[in-house]
Amino acid sequence: MPNDQRIIAAMNKVGEFKLALAFRKSKFVYGTQGSGSKIVKGLRNWAAKVNGSTRPGVTQQLRTRMKALNLFDPGRRAEVYLSGDYQMMDLYYGQAGTNLHEKRNPEIAAFVHYAMGYKGEFSMKQSGRDEYLRTFNTKAEGWNANDPNYPKAAMYDGLTATKEISRIIRWGIQKFGGSLIFEGKELYYNQVFLIAPARIGDTDEEARALFTYFQPGVSSVPFGKGRLVFHWNGKETVPTKLHFLSNWHWHQGSTHTVQNMLKAGDWTRQGLGSKMLPIWDNFLDVPYQLAAVPKTDLADTVIS
Repeated sequence: MPNDQRIIAAMNKVGEFKLALAFRKSKFVYGTQGSGSKIVKGLRNWAAKVNGSTRPGVTQQLRTRMKALNLFDPGRRAEVYLSGDYQMMDLYYGQAGTNLHEKRNPEIAAFVHYAMGYKGEFSMKQSGRDEYLRTFNTKAEGWNANDPNYPKAAMYDGLTATKEISRIIRWGIQKFGGSLIFEGKELYYNQVFLIAPARIGDTDEEARALFTYFQPGVSSVPFGKGRLVFHWNGKETVPTKLHFLSNWHWHQGSTHTVQNMLKAGDWTRQGLGSKMLPIWDNFLDVPYQLAAVPKTDLADTVIS
């Protein structure tokens, strides 16, 4: 856990005791921002709920709420989030046209605000995105270091603003406690496990950091004073290499199709055994129930 004076100063400003209580009672959900239609449908259903009623007249309210949501689609995290009082990374950076930042934990949000070095005092009415844009006087999104206008001052030891927000929250969970759920179904795992992939996104960076704590055959592990839990499609699951191979690389924005999988024989043909990070071996080859099934290649078996 990094000993970062900027983060410690932010902790002291908010109050260590208050911050500790906030983290200990929080459950964070990390994972990829996906584009699956199931998620949009889930958000539509959520937006359509008006006191549990589907009475006539709800259509305009639905339109109003969906406009506020801006079709915000945080992937499989939404399925978990909508089922309970969870915190998501998306709340702490935010997205234009939404008010989801108002669902942040106020103590943790203030901590992130000061640890990021944003200008002025913290306000729940302002999203982390707005504070980032104002502080650095930029229009470049905090996750887009490829934008030529991305401000150099918004790089935190090589991390973009959104990656730094993720690191700050992980620091708090490790120091104080709480739960961190990693929803793994929609990642393209070559970006997580290959030593030198073509791209490493925010969630890939998170997975690389979190997967160092795992060991084969478990679904949750200690994470400092907190707990790290692996989910697959909203359910606690023992992660395996077979899970990861079932969604290995990008294909036209889809997930878990034949085109996303590592094909039989590709492991040998591409020489992947020498190209993987050590964290690859922190996981079982296949689920226990499939361990006795004869196979010539892990990619011959598909997890639904």
